[in-house]
Amino acid sequence: MINENSKSGKFSEAIKRFNEEERAKVIAELEEKKKEAISEAEQSAKYEADRYVQKLISAKKSEITGKYAVKNLEAQGELFKARDKMVKEIFTRCEKELSDYSETPEYKEKLIGYAREIASAFEGKSCTLYVKNDDLKFENDIKSVFEGEVKVEGDISIRIGGIRGFCDELKLVADNTLDSKLDSKKSWFVENADLKIS
Repeated sequence: MINENSKSGKFSEAIKRFNEEERAKVIAELEEKKKEAISEAEQSAKYEADRYVQKLISAKKSEITGKYAVKNLEAQGELFKARDKMVKEIFTRCEKELSDYSETPEYKEKLIGYAREIASAFEGKSCTLYVKNDDLKFENDIKSVFEGEVKVEGDISIRIGGIRGFCDELKLVADNTLDSKLDSKKSWFVENADLKIS
């Protein structure tokens, strides 16, 4: 006959083994889930760290690019100022030389030549001519090349010399002033003297 104690001991032993097996399974499952969670956390942390690093790099690039752009603009501004100063000095000297020329005997002939060009453009119509105040002394010489009625007036905007004419009937302006001829050479000079700034 089987001993009741022995049966009860075997039953307890079986329950204990079952509990230990179940416990081991649960621990193994927990370890597996823990490993998965750690792996996911590591991947997520790596992704977030990469994003953060890229964000920092992008911000630094933007900061450096912005500083470079500002420095570049400042440098260009300085170049523009230096170029404008140089061009102004050159053209101031040119204006002085042309003003000196307007005091020579050759200038009178040039002025009469300008008058002939304007007279040709106005086709014998009446007109008003403008000269610098100092050139009013050539009024009769200028009028002599025109057919129509001509009025010659001083114009303080003409500083160097030459003639500007207006024909009301033709609604035509002819500008043969040394001032406008010199002024028109500024952009040509900047272009051809390789002074463009880009």
